[in-house]
Amino acid sequence: MIGLGLDAGGSATRWTVVDGAGAVLGAGEMASVDGHLFNPANRVRFVAMATALAEVTAPFAPGAVVAGITGLTGDSPEAAAASEILTQALGVSSVRVEDDLWIGYHAAFAQGAGHVVYAGTGSVGLHIKEDGSLIRVGGRGMLIDDGGSAFWIGREGLNTLYRRIDAGQGPGVLGDALFAAIDGADWNAVRAYVYGGGRNAVAILAMSVAGADDPGATAILVQAGRELARLGRDLVARIGVLPVALQGRAASLHPTILASMRDAAPGLDITLHQADAAMAAAKLAAGNGRV
Repeated sequence: MIGLGLDAGGSATRWTVVDGAGAVLGAGEMASVDGHLFNPANRVRFVAMATALAEVTAPFAPGAVVAGITGLTGDSPEAAAASEILTQALGVSSVRVEDDLWIGYHAAFAQGAGHVVYAGTGSVGLHIKEDGSLIRVGGRGMLIDDGGSAFWIGREGLNTLYRRIDAGQGPGVLGDALFAAIDGADWNAVRAYVYGGGRNAVAILAMSVAGADDPGATAILVQAGRELARLGRDLVARIGVLPVALQGRAASLHPTILASMRDAAPGLDITLHQADAAMAAAKLAAGNGRV
């Protein structure tokens, strides 16, 4: 079976095609999409992505698809809608849609063997029991939490910057880094960047925070680790002590994040795990979705 795996996150949509032995036949990236298909504009973008995906993967003739998509859960109406769109665009009858963390979990652990804390554009913790049922903590989006995520780090960077300015202080190294990324230091430029670009634009600023040699930036990174540790501790409280895999691009922004997470969760075995979610999804697809 030729399997197509999809990892649709806040920064990009990554795809991989493998054969039945797990050998990679092709891989690439497309524009980012999410699972908020209740939003008409998001649905249009998803359909456009699926159409483009069908064109670039047609030479491989995939027989099954497993897609991990941020912003939905596998039992949601949005997952069903995403499955229908992918089925129609790709002409494949075997399509399984889950959230992106579900894929990441299977890249790190067998079911029931560990906990995953994910820090990308957003943040969430997940345990998948041996029977396939899910225990999820966090993951409720930027309007409620997303502590320790790239969005959270970028927002806290802006918050720290403007509290300094409001107090009559200079922007410091952190402010200089943020203004350089925004390509403007006046409020009109910052406002246009943040409110024009939205969640992803703010998340991109996390790289500037992580790269700034500034006490305020360091404090944000330390607190990010503490926020992620809380997700790990909550999973332990619900399920028990198991290894914890920290995943996501935000988790790798700076060593301080992992160090702080470990300090805030003593006794837990926490490792930084670089998951190739598109590859994991493709291998699941090639195995007809078996885990």
